[in-house]
Formats: sequence, C-alpha cells, structure tokens
Amino acid sequence: MDAQIHLARRVITRQIPILLQGETGSGKDVFANALHAISPARDGNFVAVNCASLPETLIESELFGYRAGAFTGAQREGRRGKIMQADGGTLFLDEIGDMPLTLQARLLRVLEEKRVAPLGADTSSSVEFQLISASHRDLGELVRCGEFREDLYYRLGGIALHLPALRERSDRRALIDRILAEEGKWQRPELAADAEQALMQYPWPGNLRQMRHVLRTALALCDGPRLTAHHLPLEIVRQATVPVPRMGPALSGAAMTQAGLTAAQIHDRHTILDLLKTHRWNVSTVARVLGVSRNTLYRRMHLLSIAPR
Repeated sequence: MDAQIHLARRVITRQIPILLQGETGSGKDVFANALHAISPARDGNFVAVNCASLPETLIESELFGYRAGAFTGAQREGRRGKIMQADGGTLFLDEIGDMPLTLQARLLRVLEEKRVAPLGADTSSSVEFQLISASHRDLGELVRCGEFREDLYYRLGGIALHLPALRERSDRRALIDRILAEEGKWQRPELAADAEQALMQYPWPGNLRQMRHVLRTALALCDGPRLTAHHLPLEIVRQATVPVPRMGPALSGAAMTQAGLTAAQIHDRHTILDLLKTHRWNVSTVARVLGVSRNTLYRRMHLLSIAPR
C-alpha cells in the first residue's frame, strides 16, 4: 500500500489520469479523496460520479448536463453536468467499467479536446480537471471482450494503481484502531482479545466498508469499557473459531477450481454462503452486513457461482 501511495504522490502533481483498481469496498473513493487533497486541483471541487448506480438513461445528462428544454422533463433552467462542476477540480468516475459504450465515446472526446457540450447545446465550453477513475472490474479483460473502448482505457490509465483487498493488507490492526477512533469519538473502549482475534481472522469480503459498518455497530452495542466478541456479528466470531471454511453446497472444491475461481474467490464464496445461510438467504440483509448494494452483491454471487434462491 505504501508503494501505491508513493506512486500516486509523484504523478498527481502533473495532472496525469489515475486509474484505481480493487475490490468493492477496498477504499477507492477514500483514496481518490486523499489524492484530490494533495493535488494542484485541491482548491477546486471534488466531484464523484458512480457510473454503476445511475440508470443508463440518466448518466449522460448527469455527466454532460443539459440546456433548458433539451428533453421532456428537463429542468426549466437547464443543469450543469458533473464534468463542468469539476472544472478546476477533480472528477472521480467510480465504477467506470459500467459506463455504456455510447457514453465512453463522448467521454473520450471530452478528454481529448478538453471541451464539453451539454445536451441540446450548439456550442461547447472548455474544461480542465484532474481525472481519477476506479473500477472493481478488470478493464483490460473488458477491452478484450469488446465491452470497453481500448482508446478510452489507455486514456484513463496514465497510471494504474491496485488497492489491495483488506484480507491482503498487513496493517489491519492499525486500521481497526483508526476506525474505532473515528467512529468512537468520545467512546474509546478497550478491544478485548477475543474481539481482536475475530476481527483479524475474518476475511472481510466487503473490505473496509464492511469493517467500518461492523465496528460502528459494535461501538453502539458496547456499554462498558471493553469491546468483546459478544458485540460482533455471529458470522465474524464463527470465522475465528472455525479454522477451515466449510464448503458451500453448490460446488465441491474441485468443481470450484475447474470453474476458474482463485483461492481468494473460493474463500469469499464460503463467507458469502455462510452469511446467506445465517440470514435465511435474505440478499438485502447480507448486502447491508457487507456494506454493499444489492446489485453489487448479486454481481459477486454470479461471479462466485452462487445461485440466488
């Protein structure tokens, strides 16, 4: 992680586009905010757009804006798009891999010409911003599959930085302390040994977002001077007492290997299956536990060969 921070510090001062890649919840948005704070564009706006959360019918008007009367239902006075709002600041395109191909072409034109034209406008305006993009998907693979423009891929990745999953990080203990300090404010209970063991052994498929959610809830449940395993969700405590994850019912270990799942993905599959069984296959509840959206969880289930019930 230190190496990624060092690289980012060196390139951000030259307004080189940065592509952040990593699993959902691994802190790409936090990292992007930190980059903005040390960039030459820090006095401008930090404008974030989640390309996965916006319907395809809305993302174009959100990004590029529109003139009054550009389409039925448009605001009477028109609207400035996110790109214009980021002029002089930073534009953060989260989950860029989910952007429709038609809009990728328009975005590429903006990046090449440094000009943007709102929907319904006859003229364009100049625009200057630091671009940071992020995706949990392999954009190179999307290019090979024809789902992402190759020219835009190379334009976005002036430098690509990989943010490790929480289970791969060696500073998990320090992260736990930092989150407890941020979420606890005046409340700073001692972390008991059983709670520490559970938190350190859990694989955190929802990464930093899930960890923050779990610790925030644990602090709310903790009345005394010690935060113990009793304040943690059952599925997290169980991971600390069961050294070998149980196999899911759908696939054997050999079948999962043949399906192309990595060891880390197989581990994630066990964890998500355990959560689904604990919560009676309520996808909405499990998504809240992991700190992700239902759509993100469904995508992950599909990737890990978990069929919904």
